Amino acid sequence: MAELSQLAWAWSLTETGVANANLLHNFTPVFTTFGGWLLLGHYFDLRFVFGLTLAIVGGITIGLEDWQVGTDNLIGDGLALLSAFFYAMSVLVMEQLRAKFSATGILLWSCLLRSCLTFPLVLLAEDRLFPSSLQGWLAVIALAVLCQVLAAIILVHQLKTYSSGFIALFLLLEPIFTAILGWIIFGEQLSFLNWLAFFVVLLGIYLAQSNQGAKKAKAVTS
Repeated sequence: MAELSQLAWAWSLTETGVANANLLHNFTPVFTTFGGWLLLGHYFDLRFVFGLTLAIVGGITIGLEDWQVGTDNLIGDGLALLSAFFYAMSVLVMEQLRAKFSATGILLWSCLLRSCLTFPLVLLAEDRLFPSSLQGWLAVIALAVLCQVLAAIILVHQLKTYSSGFIALFLLLEPIFTAILGWIIFGEQLSFLNWLAFFVVLLGIYLAQSNQGAKKAKAVTS
């Protein structure tokens, strides 16, 4: 599922704008929460749902100024939304695996399966398998260590304690960190609407986490 999410996400970037893809990918917590409720019997009270809704609205608002409307973007927008769905399903699957296996074991098998699925596609679609410069190697290593290994093992580890819906909610912090780092490193401008959206996302996450329904022991009904 995670590999399908990455493929759909990468494909969407060739068919629509980055802002559209980012905005639609923010619907991952919605799919995760609904899937947990529908398939796994998770229960979330009104406080959690309100916090989730607030955070989603804030996440959408972050990229709203760059949103592009047009029929030319329909395929890419659909792929971005599909990537959010697949990623949500992968989080739900990992939550079930986490009940029986360690985070390290899940990550190792996940990386192995992803490599087996991705390698044939790389052979078919790319002329070169490896980076040709030191900068390219450093970028690939950084992505592997920080984004794949470190981030994934933290996410999988926390699924032992918190529900998948609550964990997915924290993915909305990604556009906040991206925007702030762009502001600090590249001098990108942040509008008042951006800062307001940051506050709304954080407020929504706070309301959700302050609810006992976020805890896994309380999130699953008997």
